[in-house]
Amino acid sequence: MTELDIIKKAKYDISAFELLYDKYFLQIYKFVLLRVKDCDIANEVVSDVFFKAMNKLSLFKWRSIPFSSWLYRIAINEISNYYRRQKKQQKLIGGLTIEEEQFTPPADLDESMSFEFIHKYIKKLPQRDQDVIVLRYFEKKSFQEISEIIGKKEGYIRVILHRALKKLEKTLPKEVIEDVNRKVS
Repeated sequence: MTELDIIKKAKYDISAFELLYDKYFLQIYKFVLLRVKDCDIANEVVSDVFFKAMNKLSLFKWRSIPFSSWLYRIAINEISNYYRRQKKQQKLIGGLTIEEEQFTPPADLDESMSFEFIHKYIKKLPQRDQDVIVLRYFEKKSFQEISEIIGKKEGYIRVILHRALKKLEKTLPKEVIEDVNRKVS
């Protein structure tokens, strides 16, 4: 059964959605976890992603792109919603300071120290830049896939990535950039 067949079946038989959930859960979970850095929050966001996908499946139109692109787009929106709620919550808290939790990815993510190290620098970038960097380098998505996920033209995605990397380079410590240049040379 092809992915298109599963989607068509899931539109009228919700039990078929389980196949899509099983296929894409870990992929979406990793993406969300890399962005929110907290397993409980990632669980909540991913739950919202699949709930919305299941409820809005009738609106999904097959355009020869992976179903996962649609899920990533929903995930990006849900992550944005999470951060928006956090900003509102922080305004309500006022002068209280909340200590940043240490990020410890689950062992099965097999992520190298590179993301853990660079995350504190990536999170200083605008959210769109963060999304493009994470999708390209940590999710290993092609520019075409990122274009479908973000909803912008491929050329524009390349420009966003180039500018985001330039911004990121300015925030990284000088020693790190020198080390990278040594390894590349």
